[in-house]
Amino acid sequence: MSDALPGSLRQYADRHGLDVASLQAALDWQVLFWSGEQQAADQERWRHWLNANADHRHAWEAVARMAGTLGTLSPQVAHRTLKQPAAVSRRRVLGALAVAGLGSMLMFAGTGGGLWQRAMADYRCARGEQQRVRLEDGSSLILNTASAVSVDFGNSRRRITLAPESEIALDTRPSALDDTGPLALALPAALLSVQNTWLTARDLGQGAGTVGVLAGRAQLVTAYPRQAAVTLNAGQQAHFDRDGLSVTPLSRQRALAWTRGVLQADRWRLADFLDELSRYRDGVLYCDDEVADLIVSGAYPLKDTDYVLESLARALPVAIHYRTPWLVRVGAV
Repeated sequence: MSDALPGSLRQYADRHGLDVASLQAALDWQVLFWSGEQQAADQERWRHWLNANADHRHAWEAVARMAGTLGTLSPQVAHRTLKQPAAVSRRRVLGALAVAGLGSMLMFAGTGGGLWQRAMADYRCARGEQQRVRLEDGSSLILNTASAVSVDFGNSRRRITLAPESEIALDTRPSALDDTGPLALALPAALLSVQNTWLTARDLGQGAGTVGVLAGRAQLVTAYPRQAAVTLNAGQQAHFDRDGLSVTPLSRQRALAWTRGVLQADRWRLADFLDELSRYRDGVLYCDDEVADLIVSGAYPLKDTDYVLESLARALPVAIHYRTPWLVRVGAV
């Protein structure tokens, strides 16, 4: 169990307040269980390690989320479910889990409250799906992949709340015909007041988010006291996190690409492109460090992510390796 911790995973540990050594150990345990190489005494050794301190437990919970539901199964059941040969490459699984953790954490990223919000949401869609909704006030709402929202309309109150790591497009202009007043749009770390507005909003997790205004205007207040409220006009977008808030010109075509089922990239790093593409497919998608900085541009159909991967292999010096349908590595030719 001597594989070095990838740099991307080390950054993930830092951002999530995890002890690096504990995260490395947790990954080693998960890889051992998946490999089928475990001995009878390993389960007891794992329990002893897990209960030794809180850092170990927090790291194991993170790895279990990366691994999805397999993290809750016994090693024997997990191994049968994966249907992998006994000699699984530990380096490959470490890399896969690393990039999965930096991406969407297999849809279960964020706080435990995020899981509760998704379960109780009025509208939600699964990974790779989108949902279009006409709200009772006439507003139109589009949910992107793995997103969920709760809607609270009543007693002169209109409020929409995004679950963590959700993305929507919202058009309240139809509701303006009834003079219904402002609508509150709540993100995990921000609150917007909108009226007669068309916008997109995405929670990026860890207190960050983006808002783009396509028509009308929106007032944005973040959860960070040092950041003043800002008014966003049509053609502007805001990105905010704990370190600050910035307002830049909005690319209308890029902001609406996902609503048309398109992933549009403009000179993205391959690693960043795959991270975004992984939001639209089940399983783990990652690339080797040696191809991570290759540049990707173009418009790609989100309905067929396997076709997108084939397109990358034709356009770039990379090969697509399917360990299983849900575990895919992009490496050099």
